[in-house]
Amino acid sequence: MRIDEVIVPATLSEALSALKRNPDAVLCAGGTELFSEGPAGPADRNRTLISLHGIQELRHVSRTDLYVEVGSMTTLAELLALKEGFVPETLRSVVHGIGTFAVRNLATLGGNLSVTDRFRDCFPILACMDALAEYRQGTASRWVNLNRLIGPRGTPEMPRGEILTRIRIPLGGWDLGIAHKLGFPRINSRKSSLFVALARTDKRALSDIRILYACDRALRSREIESSLAGKKIPLLPRDIESAVGAYADYCSHAGIRESSAARFLTLVRRAFNQLNEGVTA
Repeated sequence: MRIDEVIVPATLSEALSALKRNPDAVLCAGGTELFSEGPAGPADRNRTLISLHGIQELRHVSRTDLYVEVGSMTTLAELLALKEGFVPETLRSVVHGIGTFAVRNLATLGGNLSVTDRFRDCFPILACMDALAEYRQGTASRWVNLNRLIGPRGTPEMPRGEILTRIRIPLGGWDLGIAHKLGFPRINSRKSSLFVALARTDKRALSDIRILYACDRALRSREIESSLAGKKIPLLPRDIESAVGAYADYCSHAGIRESSAARFLTLVRRAFNQLNEGVTA
């Protein structure tokens, strides 16, 4: 990518005005994703870059009894610096596994959620938590559930011409929280993937379960999740085998590569076993 102009707004209002004047501009947060790309080729057209990193309005963090609200330009290091228990522990473990301290000191939560070619590490866990993202365009704003940013083929469908300003993270407790990264844990690689499983129980029954695997696309079946709701815990072997078989059929119909599907099914089975162990312990 060739950059021929860099705009550094001091306020959100200035950034929104700049984006209105330059609707095709590239929005830059910490720059860790943008500048990890290869060198620009001769055919790349010039682009305008709008840097959002210095806008203090987008770094505010607050908490209520129901949710945590995080400004999009909050760095990953700043998230980890919050006192213990301020953000959900599973999210905290995901953030801690992203890059090195130097990377986390630059990379922002908003930037991690805005990559257009592949879901990055924070997206799967926040989507499973039903986190909301606020987007601003001019004087208008709207809240979007992150799951709505997953296209029909499981690939990202990020809003264009809008600025991500805040992320609202629900604080509902989970009895099981798993986030397992495969590939290169500390490297910004398009070959890595992330498996997330969240489960909630009530009176030794599974009241809610959410499983998402982000590889070259996002895999999630709400139909299978719904079929598991209400099952007694610990899950019976036949319930586990039935669910794993359903996920295998889901992967086959979705055209998932055999190697990716095998890894996913192994992690699904492991999550069920971990859920059982947590209840019987």
